[in-house]
Amino acid sequence: MQVQIAEPFRDEVELREPRDGDVVMLIDLKRCIGCFSCETSCKLEHELEMGPRLIRVIQVGPREIKGRIRTLYIPMPCFHCSPAACVESCPTGAMQKRSKDGIVFVDSEKCIGCKRCMQACPFGAPQYDSRTGRVIKCNFCMQRVDYRRTYTKEELRKIYRYSYDHGMHVRLPVADEVGNIKRDNKGRLVDENGEPLSGRKLAEAREEPESITYSGLWSACATKCSTEAMTFGYYRDVKKLIEQKAKNRRIHRVGSVFYALPTEDFPLPRSE
Repeated sequence: MQVQIAEPFRDEVELREPRDGDVVMLIDLKRCIGCFSCETSCKLEHELEMGPRLIRVIQVGPREIKGRIRTLYIPMPCFHCSPAACVESCPTGAMQKRSKDGIVFVDSEKCIGCKRCMQACPFGAPQYDSRTGRVIKCNFCMQRVDYRRTYTKEELRKIYRYSYDHGMHVRLPVADEVGNIKRDNKGRLVDENGEPLSGRKLAEAREEPESITYSGLWSACATKCSTEAMTFGYYRDVKKLIEQKAKNRRIHRVGSVFYALPTEDFPLPRSE
């Protein structure tokens, strides 16, 4: 699999392929249409006012390429680098990187708003929140990644989680070895055969379980992507899709974010 590593961390990152348990994101730039749904859903998820944007959609173009007008849109979340310059520069230890999945986040209780992480990050991921006087940044919606809840029998009657097969048996979602519910490359729950669940309401189930634990959600930006340009999950689950796209596309990696670049009609940013 041919993966290009972005500057300025080429030397440090090049030998550090993500671990199977690391949370990563694959963004297909050919599918992104610049609808800004990711930015909007991120602000709603984190209750942000005007100003800070934890994910930014950068427009490149319009540019004339081979006689046609082309525009490229590049979603830019935090790249959760390894090593992370923001973590190394933080004097209070507020900027941290989780060892279990590689997510970089801010401990707001320790942040003093010195902005050293903002100066250290070459991508502008940390943002200053004037309401609190502290720094905030994309944390890959780790509160959604860590989501755990057990639904009781009565609650199962009111939620959309399962569907029936032709014999009216309940098709249950399956979890991996660490307890996270498995999904296909479109973010849909799947059964033990890998088939997506249609999500019909479990109102009259004949074989209803007593309870079930639901574990793990996609990030808000990936969940609301209108063209399914974003694929979110653990590297072990996203790796196959990355390898598939790498057969005929260039894959460009920045930290934990993989970009599947368009082909010959890629409008590069101006150098001047």
